[in-house]
Amino acid sequence: MEPVADTCTYCPKMCRHSCPVSTASAIETQIPQAKVARLAQLRRGRAAWTVPETDPLWACTGCRHCTSYCVHGVEPAALLFAGRAEAVQHGAEHPALVRYPERFRAREERLARVARERLPHARFAESANVGFWPGCDAIDRGDADVRAQLALLENVGADHVRLVDSERVCGGYPLLAAGYPEAFRWHATRVAEELRRYRTVVMSCSACVHAVRTIYPAEGIVVPAEVVHLTEYLVAFAERVLPRTLERGPVYYHDPCYLARHQQVLEPPRRLLERVAEVREFGWSHGDTECCGGGGLLPKTMPDVASRMARRRLREVVAAGGGTVATSCSTCKRMLEANAPPGVEVRDVVELVHERSQQRAAASSSSQLTP
Repeated sequence: MEPVADTCTYCPKMCRHSCPVSTASAIETQIPQAKVARLAQLRRGRAAWTVPETDPLWACTGCRHCTSYCVHGVEPAALLFAGRAEAVQHGAEHPALVRYPERFRAREERLARVARERLPHARFAESANVGFWPGCDAIDRGDADVRAQLALLENVGADHVRLVDSERVCGGYPLLAAGYPEAFRWHATRVAEELRRYRTVVMSCSACVHAVRTIYPAEGIVVPAEVVHLTEYLVAFAERVLPRTLERGPVYYHDPCYLARHQQVLEPPRRLLERVAEVREFGWSHGDTECCGGGGLLPKTMPDVASRMARRRLREVVAAGGGTVATSCSTCKRMLEANAPPGVEVRDVVELVHERSQQRAAASSSSQLTP
């Protein structure tokens, strides 16, 4: 990897503007060029593998925006995540992530129990043609979004979709971001075994979609099932969402980095949302979307910067006088919602579509009953 690192070392920093972390922190050592150059210094022994020296390696969400502007196609995120694993091996793991695999497993066990306790038992199935895997953040936030997603699936005639009955609720991406690739491979292998029981697996987490579609195969881990994002699956049923009979309220759509830039899922969320709303775009959108600050475990390693990134993302909406923002990733929703000022509402796309279609259905029923 050294020649690739050298490409960044001697680059005139043309991707500086694209890094959401350094833009929010205003720290020069956190721009992509400086972070990769630091990794090269560490590998060559010109810097010590200590917590202070490895700190720049953690200033990355893995959003891949810098790669979009790299004329050489360098992947700083992949390099830095690999560097994190080396830091862990040298005993220089980030202080906020000490014993992270054990903490990850404890959270998994807790959320698997929560899912079984809160979600409809009749919707779970050990095997099915189509299984729905909500993801850890969706479950951790409560069951409102997941119930709305299940309800919309049922309303559009996809009530055959069953919740995946699994001991695991996360694809394992956080383990990779924390610098534990071996723990990630162990976890991914077991997730793949559980998903093998379904012909199609529908996921609402953008990082899980990316992990299972792209990272698993790169590690030689095979998931025979077709893996799609929830909006990709629902878009085939979009015409069944009650047509717009009332004035549509405007909604800004936020593209999650791992869904838009990593997986090129751009139109399905918009096509679904436009059934019930006037879709408005951010200045940075589609494949050029700006990160919300939720990736790469940044909320744990650099919480203040992560929050600044979320607030920066919402400033366009604030400048326009407020409004509704919808996104198709539970992590993005959590970050944006936690940092939204008064007058800005953050919603899950499917939850919002379900709610607005229900309202329209109720209004339509009322008008038919009115003499």
